[in-house]
Amino acid sequence: MPCLYLAFSFLLLIGSSSSSDKDINQWTRFRGADGQGIDAIRKAPTSWEESDFRWKISLPGTGHASPVVWNDRIFVTSSDDESDKGYVMAIDEQNGELLWQKEFKVTDLKMHKDNNHATPSPAVDESQVYTVWYSKELTRIAALSHDGTLKWQAEFGGIEARHGGGSSLVLTERYVIFTREQEESSSQKSSWVAVDKQTGKVGWELKRESAVGNSFSTPFLVQRKNQKAMLIFTSWSHGFTAVDPETGEVLWERKSLLHHRVVASPIYANGMIVACRKGEAVVLEVDESLYPVADTASYSLPPNLSPYVPTPIAVGELLFMFLDNGSVACLVLATGEVLWKKRPAGPIYGSPICVNGNLYCMTKAGKVIVLRAQSSYELLGIHTLGDESFSTPVMSNSGMVFRTFTRLMMLSS
Repeated sequence: MPCLYLAFSFLLLIGSSSSSDKDINQWTRFRGADGQGIDAIRKAPTSWEESDFRWKISLPGTGHASPVVWNDRIFVTSSDDESDKGYVMAIDEQNGELLWQKEFKVTDLKMHKDNNHATPSPAVDESQVYTVWYSKELTRIAALSHDGTLKWQAEFGGIEARHGGGSSLVLTERYVIFTREQEESSSQKSSWVAVDKQTGKVGWELKRESAVGNSFSTPFLVQRKNQKAMLIFTSWSHGFTAVDPETGEVLWERKSLLHHRVVASPIYANGMIVACRKGEAVVLEVDESLYPVADTASYSLPPNLSPYVPTPIAVGELLFMFLDNGSVACLVLATGEVLWKKRPAGPIYGSPICVNGNLYCMTKAGKVIVLRAQSSYELLGIHTLGDESFSTPVMSNSGMVFRTFTRLMMLSS
């Protein structure tokens, strides 16, 4: 049965993603090229010893951003909030060698104790790596070549919110997409922004309403064959929103479906968009053109089945929810029927990925949970990394990369 689900997921990946063929083996953004967290091409071990790690290195400062990968280079960010420094680093995938490191000034930003200037994940394409740094005074977007040359940087208004900012970057063929979600008490206005990848100039900016609490979710880009590409955003103020990535035009919106702060990112699979807000997961069915089939949700899930911080993952016909308290639930994606729910380890902030039919997720204490992505519960292993982590694993051509608060490590495939 896992092989059937895996094959279905791979067909979904190549049929519904907007990533080009050359990007499919790259890990270009938070949770992979299409943001869905599935790698059906490569393999990763389900059990390992210390000797199976290719390398481990220390990082300056701390951070929660997931690395991104292009060919043999891993790009990762970190920050030292005491010295107001943010770091962008390029690491050799083969041996863990630091190829280059660049610094950016990061300024004071009131934020949640579990947040950090290096919470947003960078993004990478064939020529540049892109980073975002949020502060109260400004939001800075920067583009660097793969060799570390600064190509451009652009500054926008900051984030005025109790918990800070945390949404990661998304790339289209032309633009870098980022969000500036404010609280309703802020003197600044919320917006979603597209800047040109070559120049840093604004392509479009979509003004948004602000809510009591700003959202942290990262949008994803989706395109069905012969259909218009869409950016799917989720937020407290606007619920589910589909935006034309070229113009910023709102294509459709279901504004009333998310009634609280949105931290986890939305996902798409098998005609369903899944989003989570505090206390509830909401599943919206869409047609072949990616437009909702109804004004209301297909179904919603209660708090004991709904993550707040971790992003869900769908593998074939199954939906997996890794909850903040460490519980994991498996449901039928189409109906929400619960197949099993277990608690293999402790609390979780990172999000799961699926590699070759197996689920990998890191706990806050730095333990890696490995589960079979199937309709019956099968725990394959729990492995300790030796450092706390709020991050999400990534895949490279040589293996699986784990990022903890202070370290980066490569597990050989």
